[in-house]
This record gives sequence, structure tokens and C-alpha cells, in this order.
Amino acid sequence: MTRARLWATLRVVGYAAVLAFLGWQVWRVRHGMGESLRTVGWPTALTAGVLAAVGGVPGFFGWRLLLAGLGSRLSLRDASWVFFLAGLTRYLPGGVWPTVAHAAMARPLRQPPARLAAAFLVSQGLAAVSGVLVGILALPWLLAQSRWWWLLLPAGAAALAPVLAPRLLTRLLGLAARLLRRGGEGAGPLLPARSTLLGATALMLLGWLISGLHITVLAVALGADPGRAVGVGVGGFALSVVAGLFAVVMPTGLGVREVVLAVTLATLVAGPDLVTLVALSRVLLTVGDIGSTGAVLGLLGVTGRRRPAPAPIPADELEGAPS
Repeated sequence: MTRARLWATLRVVGYAAVLAFLGWQVWRVRHGMGESLRTVGWPTALTAGVLAAVGGVPGFFGWRLLLAGLGSRLSLRDASWVFFLAGLTRYLPGGVWPTVAHAAMARPLRQPPARLAAAFLVSQGLAAVSGVLVGILALPWLLAQSRWWWLLLPAGAAALAPVLAPRLLTRLLGLAARLLRRGGEGAGPLLPARSTLLGATALMLLGWLISGLHITVLAVALGADPGRAVGVGVGGFALSVVAGLFAVVMPTGLGVREVVLAVTLATLVAGPDLVTLVALSRVLLTVGDIGSTGAVLGLLGVTGRRRPAPAPIPADELEGAPS
């Protein structure tokens, strides 16, 4: 068996194992989940879904700010087309497809592929940084579970360091690109000014705060204390998604995100309510993500987004483009 076929087999086995584990968790509390879902109700679920969908908007503007800082000022229409269409590829197995999609959509817009790929990689890095920082909100309650959660503080400081020292972030992104075999042999992509990085990070923070509130809304409906539900819900959600970002093999961090979310939310709810909350979060996020993306792309299609004709790109700008 070739190495590629072996890897593909192991990946399929991994997907099956994760889905089986999640399915078993739902099955064992299936009788209590019905009552939990009735307790949540459609109005609460709809509110949570809207918060989950709207929480992605600041991330879009943060990415657009980074792209402008790198020298590509796309119109709102073109930026929306690239960001939302390429974003759908994160539901494919493997973590490299969104980067590839951003690069592939650059040429029709007369932009260097390496620049759009770099902007996406930087936005992912800043999303992880801001997610760890937001995760600290849950620390007072997580410490009741385990003292190991104190590690969030040095992790937050370490995560913020690359933003304050862009050269370090450049090297880290260069290493990530080489590990994914998507980049040149240099130190990494050029980065915008520190002020741009900080501005984009602030937008990412806002996005985490908004989207994390969907957990708070659901948890309160299931009987959690509102004050605790804000800190643990928002912080725990951010930590779970960041953990999922590092599980590049699984689409959208499937499995990893659910486990981390369940561990953090165990201080709020338990039993069927906990499984319902974790499962409902995944459903609402997926439906809201795909629904909002479809709405944006549909609106752009109806209003007649014009595609500029491809133009030659200087060779020096193409250097380091994803293959």
C-alpha cells in the first residue's frame, strides 16, 4: 500500500471514529435530549443562530483590513465574494483548502495569489491569538475543574507576542506554510504594520464575543446561571474553536471542538443538557455559516458582480504563491 493510500485510509478511519464517538454521546442521552430541546425552544435557538452567524462578520472586516495592509484594496463586493466562497472549503477534509481557494481566486481579481493566501494565513493566526485571549474569560470557573487551566495565562501572553512583534509572526507563518507545503522557502509572508495587526485583532476579539454569546443564550435557556454563562460560554466557545483550528485534518475541527466545548461547559450544565448544548451549537453554526454564505453569494449574483479580465502578474509578486 502506497503512503498516500495509507494516509487516506487512516483519515477515513479517523473520521468514522470521531463520528461514531459523537453519535454514541447523543444516543446514550437520547431520551433526555428531547426534553432539553423543548426547553430551549425555537425562539431561543433562532436567537442563538443569529448571534453565531453575525459573529463571523467582524472576522471578514479583519481579513479585509489585513489584505489592504498588504497592498490589495478589494471592493466590498469582491472581498465578500472571495471571503465567503473560499470559506466554504473549510468543510472539506484537510486544513489547506481555504488557503488554496484564496490564492486561486486572486488572479481573476488581478491580485497576487501569494498575497491573498498570506492574508488568510495571518487572519487565521490572529483568530487563534484573539480566541485564546477571549478564552481567559472562562478562567475563574475553569479553575474549579482543574489547576491546569492556569496555563491559559502564559498561553495568552505567548499568543499576543507575535502580534506585538510582527517579525516573529512572519517566521511562524513561514513555518506553517512550509509544513503545509504551501509557500516558498523564505522566512514567510510580508506582514502589514503593527497598527493594522492590532486593528484586525480587535475585530477578531469582537467576533468571538458576539458568536460566543450563542452559547450563553442556549445555556441560560437550559437553566445555567446568567453571569457564569457569559464568561464560561463565550470563553469556552472561543477555546473550543481555537482547538479545532489546530486539528487541521478534521473539517472545521469536528470532534476536537465538541470535546473541548463539553469540557469547558461542564461547569454550566450536565447530562442531556450538555450534549444538547454542544450538538445544537454545531448545528446552528453550520446552518448559520452556510446560510449566510449562500445569502451573500446569492445577493452578489443577483446584483451582477462584474469579474475583471485576468491580467499578467509580475513574477516577483508571484513568488511564494501556493501551488
